[in-house]
Amino acid sequence: MIGLVPIGDTDISLLESLRAPLEEIFGQKSRIADKIPLPKESWHRDRKQYFASSILAVLPSPSLSADGVLGVVDVDLFAQGLNFVFGQADVTGRRAVISLYRLRQEFYGLPHDEDIFRQRALKEAVHELGHTYGLGHCPNPACVMHFSNTLSDTDLKGWKFCSVCKRRMEV
Repeated sequence: MIGLVPIGDTDISLLESLRAPLEEIFGQKSRIADKIPLPKESWHRDRKQYFASSILAVLPSPSLSADGVLGVVDVDLFAQGLNFVFGQADVTGRRAVISLYRLRQEFYGLPHDEDIFRQRALKEAVHELGHTYGLGHCPNPACVMHFSNTLSDTDLKGWKFCSVCKRRMEV
């Protein structure tokens, strides 16, 4: 079971749209948990961003019935040493978080495109959940586990695992 956790003002319909593809990719059911508030202590006033690790810390740990937990936020995230992140995973805790904030065309001054936005959200969700299953970054730029330093990197990769990563998932 994969737990999907909306955090703060996150649109539940997006999480609903992620369920079927995540279930197909990971071969297990998913469920949307109750919404939790965005932790106030994660806000970094000087950067005007939220610290991803602080958000990960408030995510519930997977229960015996869940293999992983994915939090979804609609705020700008950063990690230590990085200007921003699309997501972050706590591999040992099997928890991850993704941010929708920079996945929208509008962030870059472009017209809204719901299909592109949802594809990007799915890629980031699969990527971060892949980390919770023990996968590292993949050198194959078409693999969902390839590191996305820019949105172009996310757009270029697919939403599925390459054959190497898929084999690693099956072990």
